[in-house]
Amino acid sequence: MIWVNALWLISLVLSVTSALIATLLQQWAREYVETPKSSIELKHRARVRSLLFRGAKLYKISLLAEILPTLLHLSVYLFFAGLMITFHTINKKVAIAVDASAGLSGLAYIALTILPCIDVKCPFRTPISKILWYPWHAFLIFGAFCLQWIVGLLHGAIAQPFDSENFSCGQSMLLGWFKTLETFTKKQGQYLKHGLGKSIVNHYSISRRDGDQKMVISLFNLLALGDKNKFLNFAASIPRDRVLDLIPPINESGNFLLQETFLILLRSSATGTGATAPDEDVRKRSLLVCLDAIHHIAKAAIIPDLSFIRVNFANIGLMRALWHDGDTTIRVISRSICALIAKQVFKIQLEEPELRWLQEVTGETSNRIFTAEIVTQNRINLTSFVYGVLSSQADHLSTEDELCFKETLAILLDVRTDPDFDLLSSQSRLSAEVRQIRQDDPQGSRDVVNGLLSMFPFIPPPFPVPIYPSASLPPPLTRSHTV
Repeated sequence: MIWVNALWLISLVLSVTSALIATLLQQWAREYVETPKSSIELKHRARVRSLLFRGAKLYKISLLAEILPTLLHLSVYLFFAGLMITFHTINKKVAIAVDASAGLSGLAYIALTILPCIDVKCPFRTPISKILWYPWHAFLIFGAFCLQWIVGLLHGAIAQPFDSENFSCGQSMLLGWFKTLETFTKKQGQYLKHGLGKSIVNHYSISRRDGDQKMVISLFNLLALGDKNKFLNFAASIPRDRVLDLIPPINESGNFLLQETFLILLRSSATGTGATAPDEDVRKRSLLVCLDAIHHIAKAAIIPDLSFIRVNFANIGLMRALWHDGDTTIRVISRSICALIAKQVFKIQLEEPELRWLQEVTGETSNRIFTAEIVTQNRINLTSFVYGVLSSQADHLSTEDELCFKETLAILLDVRTDPDFDLLSSQSRLSAEVRQIRQDDPQGSRDVVNGLLSMFPFIPPPFPVPIYPSASLPPPLTRSHTV
């Protein structure tokens, strides 16, 4: 009875003390907020708040707030201990039931205390976790040092020259273990140095990119199945320069990810193209995010699931409206997507669905496309792309659109490693294509060719030099002028 009374009375004192400290903390917090407001002058308020802040840091108010739940936890388990002792003197069966329930509770508490020390990402922790953090990682460092020393001795013994050929595999394996233990020791040393709180922040900073990508992809898929307005708003909020980082359309194996989600986004953002609505800006920004992802797939040397991409993401019913959109960037990217996919379609055996699609994209008859050689087919595709972008373009393309146009042109000309056309082969290829465009359409190609000349000044003008009246001609050169 002395043990039971001692445990229960200590538990009572700790619980009442924790309640008193909690009340005091609430009172101090209110005074911390309200005291600066007693002055009218802003400078005086700032000085008072600065004084209170320095005092709170000096007297460790945050430490007291962390100790408070520890007292309450300790009082709970002291009460459990007294309860177990009491029933052991009354009834063994009841005591066993109390022991089992209190034991399970204690094991769960111990697990919640240890888990954040093992895995810094674990959200479960108790007030003792911060205290246990330091001896736990000190023990791990000591154990890693011991293993590293043993592996170093074994590696030195295996490295003796008497039989090095037979032990080369084991030696390399031990060397790998040694380096792994060395990296582990450095990592645990950083954990020991920074403590639990700062280690969580540092771990987040290291894994931020992967974490951001997983969160965005998860939310991207979730919203696609729900409210379309929320989905479009979320897609529009993704920066275009981070689309490939946050929602990558192609994984490392070259497979197309998020097919259905991107398809929902394309159909939702492409409908009503050209209409003026309050959410028109959101629609365009979400559409550009989707088009950037599809454009990235279309630029691949081998497009994954080409038939699915052509039927769904280059659907003529959607793309024709985008070709005539009021936004130049949408027009250029949508034209580029169709041209790049058409280049891949020309490489396969053309059936009726492919021929009909190519006829819509290029504007040529299906019979001519089917009977033409691959060189002629590529030229048809290139010409339709250039005309589609430049024929209806009154002003010069912006820097971003011009870069997209040049990159697509480089891929269509099979010089994808030279998008700026700096190499001599690229210049000659492009010059030859411009001459061919001029020959095929002497009258209608002038605007298109002029647009190409403005982007590629190295191309010689294919138009004839204008003949001026004789009055405006410069005087003939004399012998002295010639010399």
